[in-house]
Amino acid sequence: MVLKGASHCEVVDLIKQKCEVVLKGNCDDYAVNGFNEHTKWHNNKLGVERVAYLNNLPLYKDIYISGSFIRMFHATKNNLNLRIFDNSSLDEKLKLFYDEENSPDIIFYADIHKQYLQKIKNKTIVNIGSVGNPLEISNEIDEGIDMKEITQAHYCVVEGELNSKKTGALSIQFVRVPYNIKRELELAKKNKSPDYESYERELMFAKYRGKTVSVKL
Repeated sequence: MVLKGASHCEVVDLIKQKCEVVLKGNCDDYAVNGFNEHTKWHNNKLGVERVAYLNNLPLYKDIYISGSFIRMFHATKNNLNLRIFDNSSLDEKLKLFYDEENSPDIIFYADIHKQYLQKIKNKTIVNIGSVGNPLEISNEIDEGIDMKEITQAHYCVVEGELNSKKTGALSIQFVRVPYNIKRELELAKKNKSPDYESYERELMFAKYRGKTVSVKL
């Protein structure tokens, strides 16, 4: 929700108003703790009330939809920073389902900001992508390539019978929506958002500012 761009206060306020279930992400956690100049800047802008809201968010949510046991989280159930890529190994991906008592049938996560769906061993992995910061995080990016397929806002829609343990129809739909990226960058520059150049590369080219890892299978 926060730590990138210039509209973090508006984002948090809108989510508090509109969303019934909100889960904590790694950037939300970083904004709470403010361990460097970038995170401290966002912490100060957010203010005490919003920071407290972010700090108290849960890490995961379990629900049943049309007979499938579904778990939603940022990166994994109990770790905001354990990164599982779309091209990670099978053993790594199975960590997404780890649970001492009840392993989910389907997991929805975010972290890598890259939409994908995969079936493995009677399980389903879904990464929902990102509305405000979609990325090509698992491969090197040539900034000369047109990345508009990825740089649009991405999200996921799930349809089925909520809270039902009876097997029924369930659909998972990936959605992409174009938006005014240049306008967002103008706002970020106007508000002197930290690490502007990195933010610009991410929005324009989907090029992750951190370490990119490519796994060859």
